[in-house]
Amino acid sequence: MTTTKTSERQLKAHGRYPKFVYRAFTKRSYAEDFASCGKFRMGNLRVYSTLKAAERRDSLEGKAHFQRFGNVTSVEFVPKSDKTFVTQAPGYMHTHTELFNPKFVLSCSLPGVDLEYLRSRFGAWLVRIDDPRRLAQEVSNYLGGLPDRFTGVEGCLVHYNKGGKVRANLSSIASTRLTYSQKPAAFISEKEFRFVVIAMGAPRNHFNDDYLTIDLGRALNYVTVI
Repeated sequence: MTTTKTSERQLKAHGRYPKFVYRAFTKRSYAEDFASCGKFRMGNLRVYSTLKAAERRDSLEGKAHFQRFGNVTSVEFVPKSDKTFVTQAPGYMHTHTELFNPKFVLSCSLPGVDLEYLRSRFGAWLVRIDDPRRLAQEVSNYLGGLPDRFTGVEGCLVHYNKGGKVRANLSSIASTRLTYSQKPAAFISEKEFRFVVIAMGAPRNHFNDDYLTIDLGRALNYVTVI
């Protein structure tokens, strides 16, 4: 995607950030570009629902699914009759939510992840980001200078509870956040942390691109290739 700078808007990074995170790359040059030039790509979240590698593909990526406790309405049909009986009783309701704005993510892994597992699954070349919040703010600053509207970067711990039960008082904001921070329990070994950017305003054709290129134009002294 080709972008040009315009008057800067102040975007603020938000969310939760661990002390450090890891990022895996399939090529050494990608890892070095990240550390030495601040250049990398954030993937459109919808891409990850159609990955060729079945073991990495999550067909429900971008869609939250959870069970919330409340009053469940049941309808019983009387055989050979037009009559129905409607009842309500406490129980868990399956809920699905989706955010249609384009969402771009930089997927990393939390401290404690098995590094050999990370290398075998996502790429042999790893970087360690020792100040994730600083990276989030620098990317937010960069996005603020682009002609298109984005949110500031949000740091998200991935929740491995897709289809599971959540608290009854889960807010609408929290349920929307699950659309880009929830995965099935089968992926829990990844210990994923995401830097998330949401495109705002009227979508344009380039938002259909698979990636959003970030080019900070300088070395990141808090990033080390390991």
